[in-house]
Amino acid sequence: MKKLLKDLAMSLLLLVAMLVNPLLNGAQSLAAQRWPTERRKLKLVDTPRARAARAAERERIRGLVEALGAVEGVEHVLTQVLDQSTRPTFHDRDSPRHTLLVCRIYARAYFVVREDVLDVLPRIAAAGVADWQAHGQGPDPQGSLEHALRWYRDGGVDAHGRRMGSPCLSSPGATLTWDRDGIPHRDPIPAGPYINRLFVLEQTPPDADAAQLLREARADGRGVVLELAFGADWVDYCQYHKVARGGFAGRGRL
Repeated sequence: MKKLLKDLAMSLLLLVAMLVNPLLNGAQSLAAQRWPTERRKLKLVDTPRARAARAAERERIRGLVEALGAVEGVEHVLTQVLDQSTRPTFHDRDSPRHTLLVCRIYARAYFVVREDVLDVLPRIAAAGVADWQAHGQGPDPQGSLEHALRWYRDGGVDAHGRRMGSPCLSSPGATLTWDRDGIPHRDPIPAGPYINRLFVLEQTPPDADAAQLLREARADGRGVVLELAFGADWVDYCQYHKVARGGFAGRGRL
């Protein structure tokens, strides 16, 4: 009888161990894969490779803004550069299953012209600011100077009676648009506050009210505002770095 009770007790202990061990292992796995702290994430996006990629992208933006502002008749008003490092979503090119953080820059620069924009656009194209080229589908894709001038000449309708794509100048990493009658103006990048130090907004001029600057530039119809937005492959940001899962953060594995 004692042996039977002892065997029964051992069986119960084994059963409990079989039930509890997976739970303990799961808890340990979750702890090992915990989301890193803000301090750790800041270190992950401040490696030499990340800094070099960020500097290269910022230099590209600065060069385009300076070149456009140097064109006769074009006056710089505002530049906004929002650098952020966030977890990707399942809608991104980088799956959150394999990527911990993506580093992106959202950048826009605004300019004003005080004359007919059709007189200024050819000067912008001739200045070699960027490699403006048509993109998109169809027989008359938008993005080139020729398309923009034809849009105005023909009232936005092509030879077959179809509506043409909106006029713009497009390069592989930036798109230039401008105010048009009846088209709402896009708001500038918000000044914040942002949720943590992984979001950094820099602005030129630094302490100005962005929306107020643009309102003043457009006041009384005296100027047409141009917006140079940076991005590629149909997105409004430039991704310059990513952090893959698999490294170590503190005691946990990312």
